[in-house]
Amino acid sequence: MSTLNIRRITSSSDALYSGCVRIYEESFPYEERRDTAVMTGMLSDDRFHFIVFYGDREEDGPVGFFTFWDFGHGYLYGEHFAVDPSRRGGGTGTRVLDYIKSLGIPMILEIEMPSEEDEMTLRRKLFYERNGFILNPHDHIQPAYHPDSRPVPMRVMTWPYVFSPDEYGQFRTDQLGIMPEL
Repeated sequence: MSTLNIRRITSSSDALYSGCVRIYEESFPYEERRDTAVMTGMLSDDRFHFIVFYGDREEDGPVGFFTFWDFGHGYLYGEHFAVDPSRRGGGTGTRVLDYIKSLGIPMILEIEMPSEEDEMTLRRKLFYERNGFILNPHDHIQPAYHPDSRPVPMRVMTWPYVFSPDEYGQFRTDQLGIMPEL
């Protein structure tokens, strides 16, 4: 795909939103994603950015999406990022990260614990490292998104530098403030 159009979705009536929801629900296990209705309600929160990317024509549907939070504390929190499984491997993910990095604001994101037993977790970590992200030493637990799920041990990666303990602490405070009250 030569053209990659990128824009923000601010309403569930956006023509590309339902396709993004499909990718979201297929790409993330239940424990690692919000209820769709809750995420839809967040579209009106100025701090929440739901970025869709698509090819030449919107009618062909989304290639993927990237959601991030800007809390006004000098960094972005990349909460969810997925490319349609049928369109992976063509450099699209790198192009999206290049766009996000072009904003010039440090970023933090979560990845599953890399494990030799799960090749996908290693591939995901390597993908982010190839794109300039650095695995951080901070112990991290993703809070539960649902009353019937548990918190998930994760690792954090940051760009363009390792977050200090104070920066990580600010992120953690901000993250807890946007999690569902269970």
